[in-house]
Amino acid sequence: MRHDISLPSESNTIGYVRLHKHNLSKKELLEVTKISDNFYNYLCRNDIKLKLNNMNKTGAGSQVIQEIFIDHLTGIGFKDEKKGLFNDYQTPGLRPDYYMEIKNGGIILEVERGKTIRNNMDLLDIWKCHICKEANHLFLVVPLSVSHTPNCFNYVFKRAEAFFNKDNYVNIDSISIFGY
Repeated sequence: MRHDISLPSESNTIGYVRLHKHNLSKKELLEVTKISDNFYNYLCRNDIKLKLNNMNKTGAGSQVIQEIFIDHLTGIGFKDEKKGLFNDYQTPGLRPDYYMEIKNGGIILEVERGKTIRNNMDLLDIWKCHICKEANHLFLVVPLSVSHTPNCFNYVFKRAEAFFNKDNYVNIDSISIFGY
């Protein structure tokens, strides 16, 4: 189910889509939406958009993009590379880029760059949140386009949307996709 869409335009170079299960409680949806909107509004600041645009170049890694908003994320309660979230799995070394505990679970935030579609990193991030017992919401930060994948943001949105069909829910209550 689509909840909110803000596609990039000439006046706004940040994309934003939120998807959620139809039966998600209004209280939980409101809590996650408030955090998601806060981050989106931060990304829409002119100084941040300029930094994102300047760093969004061929060969730049996701770490360079993360540096632009790490202080904001930690300031609102996200923890950088939280350890221990996957200890019950045969892949205990998995770590999200960022994690925030909320009242009824948690939010994983992942930042992608050039391999988003080609190496299915968006799907890996969905899988990572799907298996994490402490997280039930995913914030996914992806480029709008990269040299080998124009419209990368739109591809990620279309792929994620399939998991929010009532007949095919994934073990994630909501996903917010941010395009830079």
